[in-house]
Formats: sequence, C-alpha cells, structure tokens
Amino acid sequence: MLDRRSQLAEHLKPGRFGAGETPRVMLSEVRGRAIVQAVGWPDTFENVSKRLAEAAGGTPPETFGIASVADTVTVLWAGAERLWFTADDYGLIARFDGCVSDEEAMLLELTDSRTIFRIKGAAVRQVLAKGVAVDLHTSVFPVQAIAHTMVEHAGVLLHRVGPEAFELYVPRSYAANLWHWLTESSAEFGYEVEG
Repeated sequence: MLDRRSQLAEHLKPGRFGAGETPRVMLSEVRGRAIVQAVGWPDTFENVSKRLAEAAGGTPPETFGIASVADTVTVLWAGAERLWFTADDYGLIARFDGCVSDEEAMLLELTDSRTIFRIKGAAVRQVLAKGVAVDLHTSVFPVQAIAHTMVEHAGVLLHRVGPEAFELYVPRSYAANLWHWLTESSAEFGYEVEG
C-alpha cells in the first residue's frame, strides 16, 4: 500500500504566527479521514440513501445543508442525489459492499482528491469572511451546516463542526494555495498551526 502524503507537507509548519501574544485562530490539516461519494437517481435516492447510511453506521441528513453526525461517520448532503460519507477509517468504502447495485447508486472514493482544513477560534468568522461568500452567523449557518462556496478560485465544501470551528474540503490541487490564503488571512488576528 502506498503511503499517503499530505499536499501540505512542505507548507504546514507548526507554531505561532502573526499579531498578538495569544492566537485567536487555530489552523490544522485533518488527516486520516476517508471520503466516499454516493450518487443516485431521483426516484430511488431516498430509499438508497437510507440503506447506504445504515451500512456506513449513520443516518442520512434530514434536510439539505445540514450534516448528519453519528459515532463513526458523518453524512453530508453534498448536492442533488449526492451524499458524502466521511469517517476516520480508510476502509470506509468497504462498509458499502453489497449494499446497493450499480444501477441504484454510484460510489466513488474521494479521499485522495481532497485536503481537509480545520479552522477554529475566536476570530474564525472574521478570517473566513475575507473570502467565503456565506453568511456565517450561527442563526443562519448553525453547527453541522454545510455549503459549497468559492475561496481563492477553488470550489470548497464548508462544514461548521462547532460554534467557532469549521472544516473546509479543498480539492487537493488547490491545497497549498488555500493554505497560504488561510495563513495570510489569519495573520492580523494571530494564529497557531497545530501539527
């Protein structure tokens, strides 16, 4: 098996940077997480999504734009008849073996095509507001909300994982550029890169 190498291996340097003595933003890369996309058909997707979520160990989201979180899997309703399953288990796709036929849904391993950033802290919304065209106020974008948006010419999936914590699913080829944008945007608040 090939070793998984971070796209940020040469860019991610742990430590404190930017203004102030106390960092108001924490940045890190989420490693070890698998992503599997399931795409189906309008007339059968509700039933198929329930079977897939059950096989993965979770439940499908009840509404578009809000993730469903279980003990071992998070299910993101990523688009029309499209779910993303994420788990800290590189064997995630094997959970779906025999669950659905090829005519019912198409499964695609996305793990190696995405880099996941986590950004959290008191100034997280101010940082993201510099480049994310989404209203991040908790009354509009609550915990577990997701949205597709553009950041620095890259389409990303934004997931609010806590009151002041977000994860960005970034296309791997844009990871270094987005990391640079995040660090530059966080500098005025002071930031810490977690290793």
